[in-house]
Amino acid sequence: MRVALPLSAALAALAAFAGCAAPRVARSVDGQIIEGRQIATRAYALYAIGAEAEAHGDLATALEAYELAEDSDPESADIWTRVGSVRCRLGRREAADDAFERARAIDPGYEPAHREQARCDLAAGRLEAALGRVDRAILLDPDRDDGILLRAEILRRLGRTGDARLSLRALLVRRPWSADAWRALHAVALEAGDRAAADEAAGRLRELAARGAAASGPPPSGGSLAELDEALVLGQLRRARRLARDADLPPAEIAVRAAALGRAAEAREQAELVSAADPASASALVALAVAADLSGDLEALTRACDALQAPRAAGAAVPPSPLARLLLAELLFRRVGRDAALAWLGPLPPPAPGARDPLSHAIEQRVHRELAGGAPAAP
Repeated sequence: MRVALPLSAALAALAAFAGCAAPRVARSVDGQIIEGRQIATRAYALYAIGAEAEAHGDLATALEAYELAEDSDPESADIWTRVGSVRCRLGRREAADDAFERARAIDPGYEPAHREQARCDLAAGRLEAALGRVDRAILLDPDRDDGILLRAEILRRLGRTGDARLSLRALLVRRPWSADAWRALHAVALEAGDRAAADEAAGRLRELAARGAAASGPPPSGGSLAELDEALVLGQLRRARRLARDADLPPAEIAVRAAALGRAAEAREQAELVSAADPASASALVALAVAADLSGDLEALTRACDALQAPRAAGAAVPPSPLARLLLAELLFRRVGRDAALAWLGPLPPPAPGARDPLSHAIEQRVHRELAGGAPAAP
């Protein structure tokens, strides 16, 4: 039986090429990875407590945590927005408006502040104000479904059902699997007396339910992954991020797929942002290491390998995705040797038959060919 080589040993061999450097600072906001200034650790911890409490409906605890987080970091538009949102849900609308105003003063272009105040205005019956704010939010980030859905609901409440239907139809052209959009269209169509549209929406909702689709969309299909990969090949990273969000893929997997496609620049940009926001993401660090190897940046390769060892030592690493595991095996094969790659992967099962992710299938077949006895491929 083969004795598994500790990954740390293989990574240490990889890291022997150069020195270290600190990653860039980034944050995850509304599921998006964005660059930003350093946030106090205490504020992050309190924000996480607030987010968990809010998700469970414990608004009093959520507000207390968010307000304590704001004390630790009073210059965060994100925290002030959450304070405003929870205050609004608790009926403290004047205090909520103050919080939203603080958020916009810190960052006038912070889309969630405009969107969440529009939601608060809607709850208070301030429909025209809500429409103006959500229009501003959509202008700042036209790719967000929730902004468009909120606008449609405001239009419905204003009696502008025709405009609401047009808005939802436009969304459904881009998001035909969005159960939220079909539900909204169903409600608007019923109110407008449009029986045909209501029946169509009801039929699509039944179809989605039968397919087991979640409200945010179906599992990634071959078509959606192919479109994402095409965007990466064309260097369209922003489009790739949107497509990954639609396919319910985590941000780290964008970097992994870019690395698998040989797009070193896109893989590195995305991986640096993700790993800075979430240092425990092994997939992002693998993508960063592969991107560095592809571009011949041995210093960046060392940093990625060092970072891969650190979270594992702390027992807090998020395991790499299946595709990232294959890429790391290839990297070990090229830089350390076949034994290290095989020890990392474990016993090799036969390649899986062609699945709906052609990229993963192709990489898996390539790894099997390489580790079956072939010579290391050039980086």
